[in-house]
Amino acid sequence: MVTLQLKLATIFLHIWSVCNAQNVKVEPNVYGYVGRQAVLRCQFIDPDNALQVTQVTWMKDPASSKINLAVYNPELGTHYPTDTAGRIHFRLPSIKDATLEIERLEMGDDGVYSCEFATYPDGNQEATTNLTILAKPKNQGSPVLVTAGLAEVPMAMCTSANGKPPASISWSRNVIGNITDTLTKNSDGTFTVNSEFRAVPSGEMDGVKMTCEVRQQTLERPDVIQITLSVKYIPIVIIEGYDDNWYVGREHASLTCSAKANPPASTYTWLMNGEPVPGSVTVNGHQLTVTDVTYDVNGTFTCQVTNDLGEGRSKMDVLVREQALVQQSNAGAIAGGVIGGILALLLIVCLVVYFLHKRRSGDGGSYDTKRRVFGTGNGAPQPDYTYRPDTDSEKGPSATVTASTTVEGNHIGEGENLLMSESPDYENYKNREEDEEDEGREPGLTRGPTISLPGHPRDEMQMEDDMESQRDGSIISKKAVYV
Repeated sequence: MVTLQLKLATIFLHIWSVCNAQNVKVEPNVYGYVGRQAVLRCQFIDPDNALQVTQVTWMKDPASSKINLAVYNPELGTHYPTDTAGRIHFRLPSIKDATLEIERLEMGDDGVYSCEFATYPDGNQEATTNLTILAKPKNQGSPVLVTAGLAEVPMAMCTSANGKPPASISWSRNVIGNITDTLTKNSDGTFTVNSEFRAVPSGEMDGVKMTCEVRQQTLERPDVIQITLSVKYIPIVIIEGYDDNWYVGREHASLTCSAKANPPASTYTWLMNGEPVPGSVTVNGHQLTVTDVTYDVNGTFTCQVTNDLGEGRSKMDVLVREQALVQQSNAGAIAGGVIGGILALLLIVCLVVYFLHKRRSGDGGSYDTKRRVFGTGNGAPQPDYTYRPDTDSEKGPSATVTASTTVEGNHIGEGENLLMSESPDYENYKNREEDEEDEGREPGLTRGPTISLPGHPRDEMQMEDDMESQRDGSIISKKAVYV
C-alpha cells in the first residue's frame, strides 16, 4: 500500500512540474552588454483563472545562494531586498506579468535568474533565465621599438582587453615571423587577449606596415588596426649618379650619397682612395660635384654616413676617359631595331618566293633516265628502248663496262671507260666496215660485237647538238621522249 502511494505521489509531482513549465513563461537565454539595459521577461499563463497568485519573486542563483532581488505582493506592493542602487525594478508589476529590467549592466549581473509565482492552491511555480553579460573589448595595436640583431624579439603587439567572450586576433603581414597569443581572465569575468608578433629585426623591416584584425561577438565588424614596424639600425648607404662617362674636360659630374637610417643620419663624409677629396671636388653634405673633370678624380670615392648607432659606407669606382663615349639614344636604338626587323622579314619573303618558283619550275616534266623513247616524228610506231637492269644471274662478263674487250685486234684495257676512251685506230676500223659493205655483208655480223666509240670529235659534236642543259644542272637529249 505504501509503495502504491509513493508511486502516485511521484506521478503527481511530475504532472505538477509540467504544469509549472506550462504556466510560467520566460526566455531561456538573454544576452546583455556592459553599461546597457537587460530585460528579463516573465509571464504567468492561466487561461481558466483557476489559480490565485499571491506573490511574485525574482531570485538570482537559485541553485546556490538564492539571492532575492525583487518582490511584488498585490496587497503590499513592490520590494527590493538587495541594494542594487536602483538598477533593478519591475517594468509593470502585476500578478500576470513580472518582467524585470536591469539598468547599467555590470559583469557581476551575469548568472541564472528565477521567476517564481506563489499560487493558491497549487503552491509555487517557477522558471529560470540564463543572463549572459557581453563586454565589448578595447582593442589597440602598437610597434615595439627594437634594434637590428640576430635574435628573435617581439616587434609588434595587438591587445583586446576586458572583453567577453574572449576575442580572436589574426595578423596580415609580408614579413617572416611568429605569432604568440596569451589569454587572461580578469577578476570581473572579462578576458584580455594579447597577440605578439616576433621576428629577427633588420634594417629592411623598419617602416614596414602590417595589420592585426580583432573579431568578437560584440563587434559589428572586425576591428582592423594598422601597425608600422620600428627598427633601429646603422645607416644603409648607396652612391648614385655615376653614368660611366666621365671624360677629360667634362664641365659637370656629380655623385649623390643616399642613406637609410634609424635614428636618422647625422653626418656625411666623402673620401677618395681613402684620403680627403682633391680641391677640384666640391662637397655639400650628401652631394659631391666635379665642375671640371680631370684625371685627378680618377679613382674610388667612398661615402661614410653615421648615426647614433654607428657608421655605414659605400664605394664607387670612377674611370676618367680621354674622350666622351658616343651613346646611342634610345630612339636611335629603337629605329635601328625596327629597320633590322623589316629587312629580316623581306629577306625571308624573298627566300620563300625563290624556292616556290624553283619548285614550280621543276614540276614541268619527268626526268626519268631509265625510260627513253626515240622517234623521228613521222608518226610511225617507235621501238621501246626502255632500260631494264639485268639480274645478277643474267649478267655476263660483258655486262661490266670496264671489262676487257677486243675489237678487230685492237684491245681496250681493263678499267677504261668505253664511252669516254678514244680509239687510235678509228679510221682503220671504219675502212674495214666500208670493205665489208662492198662485199655485200652487214658490218659487224661476222666480226663479233661492235662498239660505238664517241671519242671522235665528230661524234662529240653530234652529241653536243643533241643535248640540252636544264636549270637543275642536268643534261638531257633533245630528241628523246621521257615518260
